[in-house]
Amino acid sequence: MNTDSITAKTPEALEGVTWFKVKSRREVNIEIERLKYEGISTLRLGIDCAKFNTKKGIKWYDWLVPTLAESFTLELCFDNFSHCPITSIPRKYSLPEIVEHFIVIHGQHFQLVELWRNPSIRANEEMDENIFSEDVVFTATWAQHHGKKVGLGGIQTVDFNWITKLITCQFLSNIEYLNIDKTTEDQWSTNTRFYERTLQGLFTAKGVKTQIKTSETPMLLLYSTNDEIVC
Repeated sequence: MNTDSITAKTPEALEGVTWFKVKSRREVNIEIERLKYEGISTLRLGIDCAKFNTKKGIKWYDWLVPTLAESFTLELCFDNFSHCPITSIPRKYSLPEIVEHFIVIHGQHFQLVELWRNPSIRANEEMDENIFSEDVVFTATWAQHHGKKVGLGGIQTVDFNWITKLITCQFLSNIEYLNIDKTTEDQWSTNTRFYERTLQGLFTAKGVKTQIKTSETPMLLLYSTNDEIVC
């Protein structure tokens, strides 16, 4: 999948998630002017949690978010270290701490956060009975406590049992949407329409009002990110 350039736009917002590589401020400002010229008003900004943990990461995002907020309505999407195992080398900042940083420092610039599950969690068949111990659920609860709307992103077919647990504990009653990812695993992407209908039927039966969305377009990179992320 080629994600080195922007391939899909609407008059109001970019499709998918926009990722800014840690780079020069001058190039970002140039890109902002181009997006404004394209008529973009809303930006789903990807937050790379691994890069946030680098030496320049915090300083970069502390400049980037308010700079973008001057021109766009922002929705922040946190990838939750999706490119590296959850059990890799310990990180200075975890997902809850990273989201806390953005809410405390930049909370005035956004109203919604989208949180993803780390793929390595899916490999653990024995999920903790306390669903609120999972970082995504804990972080979502904390963000809602601070007045932010929350969506869950990167949902896959293998998350069905996890979602039923969220329904059982009534966690989804305060979640804005689930975003089903149709781009990461080609071998099952053709089944996501059935998956979406199944979830919708379950939500209707249980009285869950959470919206179901699908990500059919690739995530968008404004800059090539070929350099490896060290976790």
